[in-house]
Amino acid sequence: MFRVRPDFIWNFKTGDNIVYNLSVLAVLYEQYAILSTDMTKQRLLVKPILVLNVSIAEALLHDFLRRVQGSRREGVANLSREVMSAIRGKQFDQFEHYIAQARKHDLFDLRSTNFYEAMDSLRKKRNRIHIQNTYGYEPANEYSAFTEKDKITSEKILEKIVSTLSEKYPRGFCSVTEFNLPWDRHFN
Repeated sequence: MFRVRPDFIWNFKTGDNIVYNLSVLAVLYEQYAILSTDMTKQRLLVKPILVLNVSIAEALLHDFLRRVQGSRREGVANLSREVMSAIRGKQFDQFEHYIAQARKHDLFDLRSTNFYEAMDSLRKKRNRIHIQNTYGYEPANEYSAFTEKDKITSEKILEKIVSTLSEKYPRGFCSVTEFNLPWDRHFN
């Protein structure tokens, strides 16, 4: 587990809800560790862990883009006026659109990697919370759709989002309790 000071959060209630969902994740990760001797049962926790990790990532992007749109006086450290103007001129309310804006403006300085593609792939997996799989994403079998590799990727994506927002786009003050991410840090 490691902590991040969320001094980048724009909307207190969004940050507060993220703290709550990180608490839920902590319990899921505790159970995941307890079940390490029973891989079949342990794997049953991968879907809810992935869904929460990706949902938190979405909330963070939503909050950040709303911050860019709403912080007329304060501005956003390390974000050019051109990028801020471009984002302010957009209306979006779906994770897919948040990812598109992050990719277009390379908000996480990861254009040369598969970061944005991985985030979009996880978005599709997260949408499989709807058991009927309306869009027919493969594989059809949910047990096969949520893997340990996907869980780890969701951790890495969430970790990169939180650390970049904290390091690159801080506000200078923090109104939300520290974020406790319930896995060992992937990046230093």
